[in-house]
Amino acid sequence: MDEFKTEEEQIAAIKNWWKNNGSSVLLAVVAALAIVFGYRAWQNNVESDKATASALYQQLVSISTQQAGLGDDQSASFIANELKEKFTDSEYARFAALFLAKQAVTAKDYDTALAELDFVLESNEDPRTIHIVNARKARILSAKGEYEAAHALLDASDEAFAPAYLEIKGDIYILQGDRESAKESYLAAFDMVKDAPQRAPLLGVKLSDLGVDTQSL
Repeated sequence: MDEFKTEEEQIAAIKNWWKNNGSSVLLAVVAALAIVFGYRAWQNNVESDKATASALYQQLVSISTQQAGLGDDQSASFIANELKEKFTDSEYARFAALFLAKQAVTAKDYDTALAELDFVLESNEDPRTIHIVNARKARILSAKGEYEAAHALLDASDEAFAPAYLEIKGDIYILQGDRESAKESYLAAFDMVKDAPQRAPLLGVKLSDLGVDTQSL
């Protein structure tokens, strides 16, 4: 503060500045501290939630891989629903929904299975997951006899999923009694994987059942 000639004038100027601006400075400091501590609290809460969700998911995996029984099924369903309700935006919630969908298919409760798979799609933007879920939905819809809706889901935007989608289309055509269309789909899929048959190990059997000698292809 070179413009002030005496130390007393400088002190007086500082006091005057503090009088006029001190409150706003204190508020800024308090706000900054609140943001810092609030962020730390939020971070700690996130880490705690992750740990809780992870523990619940491990319980779900443990129960579902043990010998199945009515009590085990109910426990697994309870845990899966807890994950969905309390950790909706987490990967664990989506894994739980996939588990519940599989459980519903086993019970032939196809509408519930579709609802669980829709939950996964609504909270996921990963193309690979979307392709996998749509494949499962297509099989469920075909089990319900909704063949056109099933076929509509099987348009692979990722070439890696094209053979699997064509094979599922073929399976659906078989259910529809359209063996010729099934053969066309299987052949198209086989042409994509014939150099790596492990990608679709049952295609050869399905084509053989339709009178196709895959050795000649």
